[in-house]
Amino acid sequence: MRLLKTAIVLGASSLTLLVAACSGAAPTSATATATTAAAAAAGGSASTVALKLEDIKFSTTALSATKGQALTVDLSNGGALDHDFTIEKLDGSATIDGKDAKATGQAVHAPLKPKASGKLVITPSTAGTFTFFCTVPGHREAGMQGTLTVK
Repeated sequence: MRLLKTAIVLGASSLTLLVAACSGAAPTSATATATTAAAAAAGGSASTVALKLEDIKFSTTALSATKGQALTVDLSNGGALDHDFTIEKLDGSATIDGKDAKATGQAVHAPLKPKASGKLVITPSTAGTFTFFCTVPGHREAGMQGTLTVK
């Protein structure tokens, strides 16, 4: 069974690489950019980070936030496949483009179609380390996950 899952993930990854190679798109940056000017202007109470969801990876695997302060995540799906940004357990609030980003059994769920983008705002009320990941079958298992650290 595990061999079958591995074969499926490898097949999907190969197809993704083929589509990316044929698209002629330029390579994307593998870093997240934090914007602190807005936070400074607002008294240091918010921060913004850009996070690109690519085929079978996030552009960064480490995000940080401060308990009780809003973290804006500018999400963009640069891949050819559907992706999402999900956190199973996180106390606080979360919105995607102004709408509730909570789903049954998940603290945060922000799905994106290929080439789509959205503004996710997370205001955690508890400190800790939380895993974010993509729920599309096989993506998390292929390494599409990261860590949100709340201090």
